[in-house]
Amino acid sequence: MAVIEFLVLLLIIAGAAILLSLGAEILAERYGANFTGSIVLGLITTLPEYMFVVWAAIKGHYHMAVGSAVGSCVLLVTLGYGLVLVVATTRLSRKPVRVVELSRTTAIDAWYLAATALVAFVLAWEGNGLDVKDGVILMLLFGGYMYQLGRQAHEFSQGVEHKPSRRQMVKATVFLLAGAVIIFFLTERFVDSMLELAHLAGISPFAVALILGPIASEMPEKLTAYFTVHRDGKLAEISVCNFLGSKVNHNSLLLAALPFVAYLWHGQANVSNIVTIPFILMTVITFFAVANLARRRLAFRDGLMFACAYLLLIGAAYYVADPSMFPTH
Repeated sequence: MAVIEFLVLLLIIAGAAILLSLGAEILAERYGANFTGSIVLGLITTLPEYMFVVWAAIKGHYHMAVGSAVGSCVLLVTLGYGLVLVVATTRLSRKPVRVVELSRTTAIDAWYLAATALVAFVLAWEGNGLDVKDGVILMLLFGGYMYQLGRQAHEFSQGVEHKPSRRQMVKATVFLLAGAVIIFFLTERFVDSMLELAHLAGISPFAVALILGPIASEMPEKLTAYFTVHRDGKLAEISVCNFLGSKVNHNSLLLAALPFVAYLWHGQANVSNIVTIPFILMTVITFFAVANLARRRLAFRDGLMFACAYLLLIGAAYYVADPSMFPTH
């Protein structure tokens, strides 16, 4: 029964990812790939992660909340980002491209990716954790990010000659809302079923926490991105921005939620022990990704490099990290 439940949930979530992909493609024609991928898909596909981190913090399991955010960030910026480039530039895509070319507006995502990673690290380091003041700073940074992309989306919309019809926009909205509802209500059960199967198979708890947990929780996001580039490699910018937007969300809004929850629910002034070895590794790999994005012409070798970086980081974590840093979802 556990296997059947897992497969059924996987199929339903894959269907939701297809709906999000189709809706995003239409929306991108009106507002551009950056706003659609970074803000719309970025927020929708990270809903399960937000819910898990907030509830873990409410229950006082701050190490689980931080570990979840860090583990997912590492996965997004290495394996997730890398495989999008691999799929778009090979026959895994129905319409592969030789090189993934990013627009100049992607520089906004890259800049905020670097800024949020640096600010989050400095704030967590100087105060030995995050307090409400740090949360406000991170939230303002995310607000600036949304404002910049919103302006860019408005300018893009004004310059589009052949905009999607009203009927197409309604269709896109229905697809996005339907996909979001499915993901919101079913992802947690899907994660639980995947971890249950892993336990039944005798897989070690550390392997479950380090590998399977983050993969399961980020499954909607990865499937949405891969279905998009599978249809057409030229749509890779939407998928790249999806991962970038999610990473900015994790570095700012998601981490900002922790001190607010700690203060409002537990009267705790500071969430300590944020800066761990995995957190440092996540920050370092983020700057490598930013440097790669600055080139704006991404090839198969770039995707392969980041996908392999995930395997190296996982291997390193087994030797240097405390298993509690990578809690199960």
